[in-house]
Amino acid sequence: MPAARKPLKVRQIERMKEKEYSKSYLKQKQEHQEEPNSYPLTRLILIKDFFRTPDLYKAIGFFFSIQIIIATIAAGLRYPEFAGALNLLALVLGVTIVTLSIRTINKRQRLDPTRRRFRLSRVLLIVTVMLLALFATTFIYNLIGITMPEQPNQSSLNSLLVVFPVVMIFTMVVVSPVTEELVFRELLPYATGPSYLSFVIASIIFIALHAPYGIMGWTSYAILAAGFLYARLKDNNVYTAIAVHMIWNALTLII
Repeated sequence: MPAARKPLKVRQIERMKEKEYSKSYLKQKQEHQEEPNSYPLTRLILIKDFFRTPDLYKAIGFFFSIQIIIATIAAGLRYPEFAGALNLLALVLGVTIVTLSIRTINKRQRLDPTRRRFRLSRVLLIVTVMLLALFATTFIYNLIGITMPEQPNQSSLNSLLVVFPVVMIFTMVVVSPVTEELVFRELLPYATGPSYLSFVIASIIFIALHAPYGIMGWTSYAILAAGFLYARLKDNNVYTAIAVHMIWNALTLII
């Protein structure tokens, strides 16, 4: 006996759901039978779907949380009598944001079995290559008379570092790498459905938001973004990119 035919309205709803843009990359991976740990060159999505995905708003929220922490620390310069309380507040906010970021990363990484294990040797190799690339480009630019101008973003952070070293070191070496890698190497690329193009665009946004100055400034940040992105894509693991970012910021403070 043939199975009962579904009502017309039910069939229409099912067809609509099939056409609806899926925000789950794992579902798309199954539908398109994509290779593990690989992404398409680009994806075609609807603009309205981009603005409906939660990843976009999570990225915005996490990014502005860093700015709030830095603004809280900077307020101590204007109100020195409250500097201690403001630093303590910034530390509490920093720990909270890092905790939320790690929980978000862990949840996402558990959903995708193609994520590779963290390898310290790979992290150190990537940092070494980034250092060599930076030294090489600086040498070449110096040969043709181009010097590195003072970067506005780094200058403001350095001024805070001198006055409030403990909270700034924590922010620059822990909070910033964890949160920025979650935002620019995970949430933003996934807001459109991850593709190599979406990862590159997110990294360009990362460079622009750091407001580099001069051709050497742009080159330096491009090297950083390329290193962080390679670390993220090589292992399909956000923690690899975070470790590279942490070591780089720590070296920046030391040098």
